[in-house]
Amino acid sequence: MYKQILVGFLIIGTLGLAPANADTVIYRFAKIIDGTGEILDARDIAVENKRIKAVGNNLDASITGTIVTLDGLTALPGLIDAHTHITYGLSQYPDGDAWAALGTVERAERFEASKINALKTLQTGVTSVRDLNADQQLDFDLKKAINSGEVPGPRIYTSGPGIHPFNDPLPEGMEAATADFLRLATSRRIAMGADWIKVFGTTGSASDLTSRAYYSAEAIAAAADAAKAAGKRITVHTYGPEAVDAAITAGVTSIDHPVGMSDQQITAMASAGIIYVPTIDHNRYYAQHGSEYGYGDDIQANLHVFVGRNIETARRAHTAGVTLAMGSDAVLSGFGENTCELKAFVAAGLSTAEAIQTATVGGAKLLGEENNLGRLQPGYEADFIAVTGDPLADISAITDGVMMVMKAGELVIDHRADPAQINKPNCGTLY
Repeated sequence: MYKQILVGFLIIGTLGLAPANADTVIYRFAKIIDGTGEILDARDIAVENKRIKAVGNNLDASITGTIVTLDGLTALPGLIDAHTHITYGLSQYPDGDAWAALGTVERAERFEASKINALKTLQTGVTSVRDLNADQQLDFDLKKAINSGEVPGPRIYTSGPGIHPFNDPLPEGMEAATADFLRLATSRRIAMGADWIKVFGTTGSASDLTSRAYYSAEAIAAAADAAKAAGKRITVHTYGPEAVDAAITAGVTSIDHPVGMSDQQITAMASAGIIYVPTIDHNRYYAQHGSEYGYGDDIQANLHVFVGRNIETARRAHTAGVTLAMGSDAVLSGFGENTCELKAFVAAGLSTAEAIQTATVGGAKLLGEENNLGRLQPGYEADFIAVTGDPLADISAITDGVMMVMKAGELVIDHRADPAQINKPNCGTLY
């Protein structure tokens, strides 16, 4: 299975947009939409040495290079998925309990499945991901394989294993995690080479919709202090409002999932400049794929209710001026559905332009890559996608119409010869 998919990718890659030895390539589109969601007064993007050299009109008049005309296609920046679990993968997804299967599969199979997840992610137009909570060094090894060119995939910002009672059991005699305990847990992730520190502030995941606090505010603050001292960014998982106050006080970079935040918490979050990653759509995914996980009608109904609460929280946060970033929380068979989250943002009241921002400038801000990713501007990484429709009229042009994907100046997905291969996920019904 894996060999067939990867061979298919290699065939796509040989189609090429321009000669491999071209120093500068000018890509001419029908329209260009920047990460701000604005239509640029430009049709050309010139790429040189993996970066954008210039954006404008008729660039061939002043720049020597190969011209590639892409009639009818609209360009946008490569998208950023701010919350994935790219190493959660199986060779197949039978009815029953996929979580149990994931816990018994050999590491080698997990790694091969991770490669497929990486390719499926590229096909959605996502060229960068923040991956949160991986074990067995899988995220670090996948990142190395992608960076070396061995495996096609998005650039990965890793966390290693998130700080969680399962990953960090308390020593005998300790009744609750202390500040020193979380400080040391953070130091271990930093020593591993993690780009991010993730703290599970509460319970809650998949069919578990609870939000009971795991750690004290002092412990979370200690983790944040240790992360920042090492130049690392930190995020807190909180399925409800229970760990939000602690995360805000600690000065974390982002908060993921927090359904049901109060207006006071939202205002404080906006004032602190903390980025909100709602991960709305992933509970729709769990409900729609319930047979893979053994989730019956009652669980599926609860998941849809939770989606509705998440949408309302995101709506209030957006109105209050909180920066939102697109995070799919993709696991297992959810890869390929990464950008369905954009539809959830539109359902939450964001305009299509604002939804685009969550996956471009919002994600870049979260990563600290504001001057490198998320825009189609000179000097930025040459990450861009080409879609067949107008995403400002209908966000489905992104979810259903990614024809091509460029990452760091390299064509990684090209479906022009066979548009039927365009990834078109079934984003289902939110609630």
